[in-house]
Amino acid sequence: MAGVVGLTCSCGAVSARLHVPGKSAGARAVCYCSDCQSAAGFLGVAEDVLDPAGGTDIYQTTPDRLEILAGARHLAILRLSPKGLMRWHAGCCGTPLFNTLPRLSLPFLGVVLRPGGTDGQADELESRLGPVRARVFTASARGPDAPARDEGFARTGAGIMSRMIMAWLSRRAARNPLSGLDAPVRVLTREERRKARPG
Repeated sequence: MAGVVGLTCSCGAVSARLHVPGKSAGARAVCYCSDCQSAAGFLGVAEDVLDPAGGTDIYQTTPDRLEILAGARHLAILRLSPKGLMRWHAGCCGTPLFNTLPRLSLPFLGVVLRPGGTDGQADELESRLGPVRARVFTASARGPDAPARDEGFARTGAGIMSRMIMAWLSRRAARNPLSGLDAPVRVLTREERRKARPG
């Protein structure tokens, strides 16, 4: 599990590469939280991004692994609250791309995975980025396919902290292609957030 994974928005205006030197570079988790569901609903891409239970497949890594190839001017940020995650998406077509913490100096990057938005089909994601290692916030999952309980929550949190610490120690944390971009920010109202959640 190593190499380069291509990323693109649905219309092709934004493209990027994810450098994955090995399995320690990141891990996949499916998030069922209401915020991820509302973000996909507000952007009009719920059917493309969410699984039948409302989960979003996210590869958690550090920003230095990301390389923006084209379309940086199309990037925009959605926040579900004034202090919420920065949800980077393609303003041209609404495709969710990356999640970061409000302070970009903190080296966390969540890459939103879509079968049509990565360089390879859905069945190739495991060979490129590894298997799904956690299912979190399952209390907000919906439908008959909803998982019964969270899996790997503690391991996911520990992995995020470990990768952030290693990025700081190696000084890779200073390399963030999203820093300095003048992306427009939209903060949803509580009512917009409520209406956006699918189902």
